[in-house]
Amino acid sequence: MVITTKRAPAPTAQTQLKIKTGAVNRLVKEREIYVKEIADQQVRVEEYHQRAVNETDANKRKTCDADLRKQNEVLEETVQMVPHMERRIRDAMQDLENLVLAMKDNIEDVGALASAQEAIAAAGNVVPSSKAK
Repeated sequence: MVITTKRAPAPTAQTQLKIKTGAVNRLVKEREIYVKEIADQQVRVEEYHQRAVNETDANKRKTCDADLRKQNEVLEETVQMVPHMERRIRDAMQDLENLVLAMKDNIEDVGALASAQEAIAAAGNVVPSSKAK
């Protein structure tokens, strides 16, 4: 007995356009979240620093210092994510730009093309285009 499995059909160009547009938009939003988290974490680090400075009990001071170090580590890790996200945005934006150029004359869904171009513009506002390198 031979079992055959049906493979899903390859995504159409229209589907790829929508998927890549969604990916660019998601990455831009994710970067914005990291940038906001950096600002929030900087406030948190300052609060922990003030607690550590104002603590007079030696044991509690050690705990405060350890908490402060941990919050600084979290801040450093968050800061490191921004360039990582920018690389991912740049790559996704380049993929979307290439797809739009390849499909430009054959796009049936004008709304999807407009959405893709808006996503490219939004990504371009966050990171410089790879063409500017």
